[in-house]
Amino acid sequence: MNVLSMKKRFCMTLNSELMAKIDQLVDGSKFKNRSQTAELLIKIGLEEIQRERTALILCGGLGTRLRPLTYVTPKPMLPIAGRPLLEYQIEYLKKYSFDRIILATGYLQEQIIRYFSERKDIGEKIIYSFEKEPLDTGGALKNAAHLLREDFLTLNSDVIFDSLDLGRLLEFHKSSGGLATVVLVKVREPSRYGLAELNSSNLITGFVEKPRTNPAEYAWINAGVYIISPKVLGMIRADRKVSLEKEIFPKLAKKRMVYGFKYNGYWSDVGTQSDYIKVCRDILTGILKVSWFS
Repeated sequence: MNVLSMKKRFCMTLNSELMAKIDQLVDGSKFKNRSQTAELLIKIGLEEIQRERTALILCGGLGTRLRPLTYVTPKPMLPIAGRPLLEYQIEYLKKYSFDRIILATGYLQEQIIRYFSERKDIGEKIIYSFEKEPLDTGGALKNAAHLLREDFLTLNSDVIFDSLDLGRLLEFHKSSGGLATVVLVKVREPSRYGLAELNSSNLITGFVEKPRTNPAEYAWINAGVYIISPKVLGMIRADRKVSLEKEIFPKLAKKRMVYGFKYNGYWSDVGTQSDYIKVCRDILTGILKVSWFS
């Protein structure tokens, strides 16, 4: 297709009233001509329809329960079907058109930076937030506060899922009016996780962190994936260890400002050696589909 035919294909006709309004904006400086003015107005309109999507991945943990595997390799870089777990997460985010991906790095962060700086197809979307010392999940968010403008997705770097609809998750969060949305998954033994108590409207009324007794039926637990308003950052102390799960979310629950989004697809964390082995086995047996593995 030549340039002329491309111009004809993408040509649009505007009515005279709209053209008159555009001409009024042309001032020779910011708006130099009709075409540039129309292009800028369309861009502003599109940004208003779909706001910038930002995701922050918490990559700073020491991965102590995975030792000795994590003595020389940070947990997010453990291989999943031949590539880092973190790459799986980033590829998943790309499917949902996230504009900016912030990696909150700390322990062995140079390995993460080196790997993705060499991946030109992925690296251009990545921004780094560096931790001088471990700050826990809430502290890592506070440390990256200068990079966060709109409601943003946050996920732990050791969780993996295959069919979580991030578009629906964002819509749910917006419609709920809450300050945070926690993705929940159903498990039979929640003792390792944070158990969520919620009402019929999916409002989370409380959290039981690592309950000692198992409920009679399956329980909804914190899946390590969240949508968070920047307003929450004001609740987090700077330059200190702060836990989202133990300190911030319980406060939001008391204020009735955190909701649960139920997810029923494949989910696993990779917090222990047995978890890691299970995920690798699920890929080999086809239970978990990975795009680059067949």
